[in-house]
Amino acid sequence: MTTLTTPRFEQRTEQPCMFIRTEVRMGEIESKVVPLIPQLFEWLQAHGVPPAGPLFFRYNVIDMGGQMEIDVGTLVGKPAAGDARVRSGTVPAGSYVTMRHTGHPEELMPATAYLLAWGQQHQVAWRKQARGGSAEAWDGRYEFYLDGPDTEPDMSKWRTDLVFAAEPR
Repeated sequence: MTTLTTPRFEQRTEQPCMFIRTEVRMGEIESKVVPLIPQLFEWLQAHGVPPAGPLFFRYNVIDMGGQMEIDVGTLVGKPAAGDARVRSGTVPAGSYVTMRHTGHPEELMPATAYLLAWGQQHQVAWRKQARGGSAEAWDGRYEFYLDGPDTEPDMSKWRTDLVFAAEPR
């Protein structure tokens, strides 16, 4: 059974991260984005960079009918020099609206729709810009995966924090 916490504003501090960036269509996330997860963690292990937080997907550009730009990343205590494949960066400090989803990952799309509708009802100014057609470039739109198959075998119990950049109120 899916549960959602009440969305809330929070101030977050800057956090270093390492990530792999890719461009895919919406229907390709399972086949082209998810396989990047073990590649990222293999790279981190090979370079002696321990994760210091959860895995995340950062949706830089969202275009449900076209190309999307997505980062597969994790927080780290101290960033390493990246390379052509794995990049060093940050999750920027700032104001975000956060909501926790507990349930199967397939239910994240309706959870996201709920959060965006909540934002509209509460007149939230998301930090995003139009980018031609139906594409939107976000300053920070994250899914932080607090659970996975190594910590919780029952996918219906997985916790995911939706963290979207928004102007402070």
